[in-house]
Amino acid sequence: MVAAASGPKANGKSPVQGFFHMYFGGLEAFGQAYDPYMKTFARAQLELMGLMSRRAQAYMEIPARLSRCRSPQDVANEQMEFWRTAFEEYSGSMGRMTDAFASVAPPPYGFALPDDDVADDHDYISFPEPKEFTRTGRSRDRKAA
Repeated sequence: MVAAASGPKANGKSPVQGFFHMYFGGLEAFGQAYDPYMKTFARAQLELMGLMSRRAQAYMEIPARLSRCRSPQDVANEQMEFWRTAFEEYSGSMGRMTDAFASVAPPPYGFALPDDDVADDHDYISFPEPKEFTRTGRSRDRKAA
């Protein structure tokens, strides 16, 4: 007679299945640990793609905008408007990207962010006050044997 199957056949799992559960469980833990960083990079990449899209659209509009100009002053105004808009878009996008990266960066050692609710807790070590030394007539009490 043959004994009943034990081990992997008993619970329907193979040894490889346990390895894969362990491996993919580790990947899930890795993903959860780095989720804030990945979201930050995704926000920054989305902002960068939006900036590039807006600037490409502005470059494509140049011929149509210049065709409406009737004087050199109009051309200068359009050029100034183009560069003013570019500066505003670049600075706004860089500010939003900086805010995204700052959300995951730890504050410098010893400093708190302005929105942190940090009380003025001090870690003082308290020692008891020293007792006053009273001196008697003798420096030491001796007893004769």
